[in-house]
Amino acid sequence: MLHKLRYSLAALRFEDWWKRQRRTRHARRQTDSQSGHCPICATSVIFTAISKSPREQLQCCNCGSVPRQRALIQVLKEMQIADTMVHECSPSLCTFWFLQKHCAKFDASYFWPDRAGGAKVGAVRNVDLGKQPYANAAFDFVVTQDVLEHVPEPIAAIHEIHRTLRPSGAHVFTVPRNDWHATEARAELHAGELRHLKPPEYHRDPIRKSGSLVITDWGMDLEQRMTEAVSGVTCEARVIHNPAQGIPHPVEVFVARNPS
Repeated sequence: MLHKLRYSLAALRFEDWWKRQRRTRHARRQTDSQSGHCPICATSVIFTAISKSPREQLQCCNCGSVPRQRALIQVLKEMQIADTMVHECSPSLCTFWFLQKHCAKFDASYFWPDRAGGAKVGAVRNVDLGKQPYANAAFDFVVTQDVLEHVPEPIAAIHEIHRTLRPSGAHVFTVPRNDWHATEARAELHAGELRHLKPPEYHRDPIRKSGSLVITDWGMDLEQRMTEAVSGVTCEARVIHNPAQGIPHPVEVFVARNPS
C-alpha cells in the first residue's frame, strides 16, 4: 500500500513541485549558471551547474532535466512521438511528465525483485526488463535512460525490448560508454548470483538509496553488439550538441530500430 501511495500520480506531482522549489532556491544562490530554452518543459529557463560530468552538468531549474535527458527528448521529438505507444523503463520525473503528456499511451516501469512482475505500483508498473509482461509488438517506442549498464543479462533485455516493439519501432536510449575500448563486463551471473569481475561501481538510482550496480561498461562496439543481438535490428548513435538547450557538450543518444 505504501509503495502504491509513493508512486501515485498525486505523490509524483507533489515530489515534482517540491523539487522545483528546491531548484529555484538553489538557482538564486548559484553563480555558475546560464539561461536557455529547455526542450522538455518548453520554457525559457536557467540552467545551473550541478556536476562536472558533461552528460549531467547543467540542470534545468524548472523540470530538473540534465543534458542527457534533454538530448534524448530532443531525438524523440524529431521522431514524431505524438499518437504513439511508449514504454519507458526507470523514468526520471521530467521524462515521465513529458511522455505522459505527448504520447497516446505511456507505460512507465521500475523493477522491484520482491514484487509480482507486471503489477501496478501506483502510476508505474513493476517490470523486469529481461522478462517483460507485455505482448509482442505492444509499443512504437521503448525508452531507457542509463539503464542497460545495470541489467544483469543485457542481451536478454535487448531481446525483450525488441520483442515488445512493433515493426519499425525503435528503442531510444542513453548509456555512458567508453569509446576507447570494447564493451567489458564488470559482473556476471553465475547460478543466479552475481560474480564481480571488477571492483563494484554504483550509479545513482531513482528508487534505491544504495544506488544501482554497474554490470556492463559499454564501449566502442555498442552499435555492433545491438545489431548482433537481434536479427534485422539497426543501431545508430545520434550526437546532440546545443548550448542554447543546456547541452554544452556533445551527448550520444542511441536509436536501435526493428526491421519493417
